[in-house]
Amino acid sequence: MQGNNNNAAVWANGYVLIGPADAEIPQNGAVFDETWTSVGYLSGGDGFTESTETDTEMHRAWGGHLIAVSAANYTITRQFTALESNARTYRLAYPGHSVEFANDGSGDYEGYINQPELQDKFRIAFITRTGSSEAGYRERRFVSAGYAMVTERGDVSETETDLQSRELTVTFFPAVDEESSGGIHYTLPGEESQYPLVYVWKGDPLAANS
Repeated sequence: MQGNNNNAAVWANGYVLIGPADAEIPQNGAVFDETWTSVGYLSGGDGFTESTETDTEMHRAWGGHLIAVSAANYTITRQFTALESNARTYRLAYPGHSVEFANDGSGDYEGYINQPELQDKFRIAFITRTGSSEAGYRERRFVSAGYAMVTERGDVSETETDLQSRELTVTFFPAVDEESSGGIHYTLPGEESQYPLVYVWKGDPLAANS
């Protein structure tokens, strides 16, 4: 039996949006509202790296016979590399900062990086897209069902030959509402879609923020 190439894709574009911890998750291709903001340009070469971690213990009887395996502490993280210094990337890298960014497009900013507020919580969305405006976009949305937190902040590289970059790792926390049953992340468009992870849509997910 052959596979289905609709289940595989090379993603031409990627976005990361952040919003308040209780931000609304748009359904069935709707645009993200004004509470969501883009973190800006990302490294396409690094892309999005998803990791899962589980603590596993092997239980053996006398004589070394394996009789059971227990697993606990399941965790999902996602990693991406931001290429801009703006209010959103600074919130992720230095939560609680008092840096002010110019709104004239100059890229200037000034202020203090304070002692970080490391318990900063937010909701985050990862969007990957391929296709065109004429043929329609094929898009996947991966949104934190509960809140998320930055748990690793990589080195910032400033060199003569490379773009400045900032590697960030985000950990997902399960939702507490009854509908999600403790869901960690949410893939759109939802139950009514023929493909629960991928769908075709001609809209722009960032239209509300343009």
